[in-house]
This record gives sequence, structure tokens and C-alpha cells, in this order.
Amino acid sequence: MIKKIIATLGISSAAVLCMAMPAAAHTQAAPDCQWGTSYGTIVTTAPVKAEADGSRVGTVEICRDSAYKYWGFVIYTSPMTASQYAQVHLGRYRDDVWESEITCDSPGGNKMVGPGQTRCWTPKFTGLSARYTFRAASFKYSSHTGDLLALGQTIEDR
Repeated sequence: MIKKIIATLGISSAAVLCMAMPAAAHTQAAPDCQWGTSYGTIVTTAPVKAEADGSRVGTVEICRDSAYKYWGFVIYTSPMTASQYAQVHLGRYRDDVWESEITCDSPGGNKMVGPGQTRCWTPKFTGLSARYTFRAASFKYSSHTGDLLALGQTIEDR
């Protein structure tokens, strides 16, 4: 009888552990550094703050994959309304001199953050050379007035 109880408890505990671990890992990974259906490593982040009151409304990130390709990513805390949109700009610098810039609307990105959405990512830039650094910025606008509603920018980093 005791062996049966111990065996039942062992199986139940193992089942609980197996179910809890993947859910926790998925929850932690999902919000950051998405690119398509995969996720990368955070290089640096910065808050996106509302122009009106300075409250945090999102996070802009520079992300990297295992091949040292970099992209910009933003996630807002609330979906855009019908009259809002947001964008990420990722600038690449070579030897601290601005070289080029891409956005979520560039080929390979997933388009700007539109109504009902919370995130977007840029295409990937190569960053294998130590001569490259990056800066990401996100801007949230009113589509009716053109007013800037929120802004966040990372430091130049690699």
C-alpha cells in the first residue's frame, strides 16, 4: 500500500514538473527579441515613454541571433488604437559613423505596429565585424494629427 502511494506521488510530481517548466520558459522568452517565429538574445533595451506624462508604454530592443545578425524590436504594453501606429528604426554604425538605417517596413521586417497590434521587428543587419554598432529607436504617432505620442531609444551598442 505504501509503495503504491509513493509511486503515485512520484508520478504526479513528475507530471507537474514537466508541465510547469516549458510554460515558464515560454512565458519568459516570448515577449522579447521576436523575429518571425523565433527569438534572439537581447543586446540592449530602453523604455518607450509617453510624450504626455513620461509613463512607460513599451520597450525597444536591439536583438542578436547566433550568427551575429542584429535587428530592432519593439513591444508596446497595449495594442495600437485605430488612430495610432508605431515604428522601429535600427541604425547601423561602422567605426562610430552612421552607415544605414532600416525599419519594420523594410523588406524582411513585419511592417509597422498597426491598429490592434503591439510589436514589430526590422529585417536583420549583419554585425559580424567588431566595427559595427547599432542603435534602435521606436516612435508612436497619431495617424489623425501626426503628433508624436511616445518615444524610446537605446544607446549605441553591439
